Amino acid sequence: MKTQIAPSILAADFLNIKSEIDKMKKAGIEMIHFDIMDGHFVPNITFGVDFLKNIRKCCSLIFDVHLMVTNPDLFIAPFAEAGADVILFHREVSDFPLRLIKKIKSLKKKAGITLNPVTKIETIDTILPELDQVLLMSVEPGFYGQAFIPFVLKKIESLKAIIVKNNYKTLIEVDGGINEKNKNDIISAGADILVMGAGFFKKK
Repeated sequence: MKTQIAPSILAADFLNIKSEIDKMKKAGIEMIHFDIMDGHFVPNITFGVDFLKNIRKCCSLIFDVHLMVTNPDLFIAPFAEAGADVILFHREVSDFPLRLIKKIKSLKKKAGITLNPVTKIETIDTILPELDQVLLMSVEPGFYGQAFIPFVLKKIESLKAIIVKNNYKTLIEVDGGINEKNKNDIISAGADILVMGAGFFKKK
């Protein structure tokens, strides 16, 4: 599978959002990443359901929705209805991840789980076969513009080895500090999807 770039719309120019979407289409982008922050799980607040719904009106790309929220159960159905194609929630906030995965899939959406940099892969061992995507954070969540954390490369390699060994179909997504200098190392480690903010929107 060819590695995909999923531009994080958080880094787009909101005054010219239509032209930013056109830029993605012209670049052959297939997936847009939405960082949904609630001001509780992470300090910042970003987009709501209406923002996603309005972007959907002018865009048929895959919507990759990353819930950085304390209570993901409350957000799954509204974002699914608004047009999300993939919904990811954080392992750190859920004691019942399988229940959330089943809820996402019952809404005919792809299900993913997110791990913060220090959260171990072992915390998703038993549910990995049920996941369409695993998002590995390569920065601490909640703040735009951080530098890539190098030890995440080993984490990508370890997760990829498990997926290959067991012939799982799960895709590995990586988010945080990805740029021209480190993207090849991240791809080589086993990433299938690279979330890029400034690394995409601030480049010609």
